[in-house]
Amino acid sequence: MSQTLDQIFLSVAQKKPDAIALTDCPNAERLGNAERLGLGTITDLTYTHAQRYIQQTAQFFRQFGLNDGDIILVQLPNIAETPLILLSLFNAGLVPCCLPTHWRKSEIEQAFNKLNAKGVIVHQSTPTYDPFASLFEIAADHLNLRFIFGLGQDQNLPDGVTPLPDIHQTIACETPAPANNDFTICRSQEQVALIGWSSDQDGAPHPVAYTHIQMMANAHLIAQQTKVSDSPSILTAYSPTTLPGLIAAFVPWITQGGTLHITSQLKQKFLLDRFQNHTIDQAVLPQGLEQKLHGAFEPQEFTLQNLPHLILIASTPAHRKKSNKKSSKNTSKKIPLSPNSSVFFNLNGLCLITSQVPNEDEGILKLGNSELAHKDSVINPPFIQTRLQGATQKAGDLNQTLKGRLEVSGLIVGFANWQDQMTISPLSNFNEHWEQTHLTARLIDQALSTLEIEHNQDTIYHGANQLSGLELDRLYQTYPGFVDAAAFSIMDPLLGERLFAAIIPRPGDPLSYEDFKQHLIDQNISPVKIPEKLVTVTQIPRTQDGIIERKNILPSH
Repeated sequence: MSQTLDQIFLSVAQKKPDAIALTDCPNAERLGNAERLGLGTITDLTYTHAQRYIQQTAQFFRQFGLNDGDIILVQLPNIAETPLILLSLFNAGLVPCCLPTHWRKSEIEQAFNKLNAKGVIVHQSTPTYDPFASLFEIAADHLNLRFIFGLGQDQNLPDGVTPLPDIHQTIACETPAPANNDFTICRSQEQVALIGWSSDQDGAPHPVAYTHIQMMANAHLIAQQTKVSDSPSILTAYSPTTLPGLIAAFVPWITQGGTLHITSQLKQKFLLDRFQNHTIDQAVLPQGLEQKLHGAFEPQEFTLQNLPHLILIASTPAHRKKSNKKSSKNTSKKIPLSPNSSVFFNLNGLCLITSQVPNEDEGILKLGNSELAHKDSVINPPFIQTRLQGATQKAGDLNQTLKGRLEVSGLIVGFANWQDQMTISPLSNFNEHWEQTHLTARLIDQALSTLEIEHNQDTIYHGANQLSGLELDRLYQTYPGFVDAAAFSIMDPLLGERLFAAIIPRPGDPLSYEDFKQHLIDQNISPVKIPEKLVTVTQIPRTQDGIIERKNILPSH
């Protein structure tokens, strides 16, 4: 715990140089535009090869005159190079800021306005979006943006983009990179490891800083729950540029010295191949794959009984089960999870965890301090503290209800109150700062000790993305063919919530979904924010205060 994440990884590499550190999806070179992302034929990477790439790529970054604590924006998918590049940035004394892969020009520009970033790393263009064109426009207005690094084939990268080192050439080179003694690296476990993002109710992004020790504390909490042994074999469908991918896969892989298996595909046949050809100790997958995986494995000799630890990432926050709701008839067909399997969800950039404990409700938190059950933990509890601010109390016939804004503190909570010089100054006093989550919670037991998080109808959880309904409303209302428009969603077992747009067409104007979609694309709107269908309604229900009542847009919704 006294080392930074890259130092831990490199120390493991010294102890077991020939062990497999990383594997990539064997079908990756045939997936979509993978050949344009720089993926080759990587299947197995030893710790020696990984160490070589990390150290030489760190030297590559240092040669550009970047300073200790400089911020580099990173927008990369779930491919083998991504975790290695993050470790290279750590090793170079730089601070990666992870951008969601669905962010487009307007959101990236907001990130530059919030942070004094010196560079950005993106993958090559895809058929629907060219990140370099947007970044060139942003760089013209932000002089602090000095470098645009591209991951892909050199001959396909546009002029002005600096290609990242090719992983195949790097691991084949036995000559170590020359050291740059002019670069001073001063780090501690209490300095910022990386930066993630939160958002307010209007959809505006806000940076959230996580220190090395906070990242390790979150991952340690997972290890305590799953009890995975040392050197685990972890399969992940989540990129380490996402909070679930970081906490559930990337950091446990580093701190426990195991093997990280990257999968870019969620189709049954690809996942089945990964399970059958590797001994997987822990899998980090979307919760919606639960039933599909069961159907894929059922006729096989391999069963998920051989997989003791399956971490399912919920697309939407877990909700408390209704005590009077009957159990589903399909319960017996679900994947047999261990009692300690976990569901993650992201609360405005803050990572909270709910355990699936038999006969207990999901989506509940303890009011006050929450500590580990294991007394031999190397992390000092409490992990998290909760409190209600601005609470109102209502007396009922049988009990009392207390509601308020949820605030959290503790070792696993990131710093959302961004300040200058935060990347080079140690961030300590974890139990002395409180973060607002912009969420409402209420006490649900007579002892006034258990909190239930209330669902915010203006937040839409589409896939792994948390979207602002208010922001979507404003986007849809810019289309000139609509009198009025509003976003709404319908629950989906895989996506979390499917995104739709309720619209009132302008009389006399032809209604065309394709024209509306192109209108959003022309504004560089992320595909994640484009509704899959338009639903014509006679009116969009609003409260007296003008707030859209999304749950009442459709009579059956």
